[in-house]
Amino acid sequence: MLLAMAVPNLYGQPAELLQPGTVAPLCNLEATDGQRYSFPASGSWSLVAYWSLFCHSCLDEIPEVQRRLASESPEIKPFFIALDSKKMEKALKNFCKRRQLSFLVLYEEIASDSYVTADQMGVSMTPSIFIVDPEGKIAYSHAGPMDIDKFFSEFAEMRQKVKTSANCDE
Repeated sequence: MLLAMAVPNLYGQPAELLQPGTVAPLCNLEATDGQRYSFPASGSWSLVAYWSLFCHSCLDEIPEVQRRLASESPEIKPFFIALDSKKMEKALKNFCKRRQLSFLVLYEEIASDSYVTADQMGVSMTPSIFIVDPEGKIAYSHAGPMDIDKFFSEFAEMRQKVKTSANCDE
């Protein structure tokens, strides 16, 4: 049985996960390579995944999602944000090395009693996954353990709808 992890949020208020059609906030965080990255990526599909080393389903799903992204959806830009923050840098890097994960992990930042980016996205549990379309709008959002096959199937449908509507506009 996979378990998701509840994420404490500002003042104990229940967060509202950003829903499809909502414009995604532009965020900026430091990654494991020491550089800062803005996300979601402008003009392309982005996957924004909030996760934690303390979330059992995250530990199972993140490596599979990375593998499937590389083979099935190389055009999507992944951003994996660790809510564990930079305080867990060594453990996060060790996890990625042991699992042979090549993606960059971005460290969530904590400001006072809230998460800098997760709170903007309405994250209240891990994993929380978003697909952001090339126009910067949330195309998909999900919190908690997910069916990876269904996720990739739905993403393929989203891309096809965008391609079909773009062809119809020409």
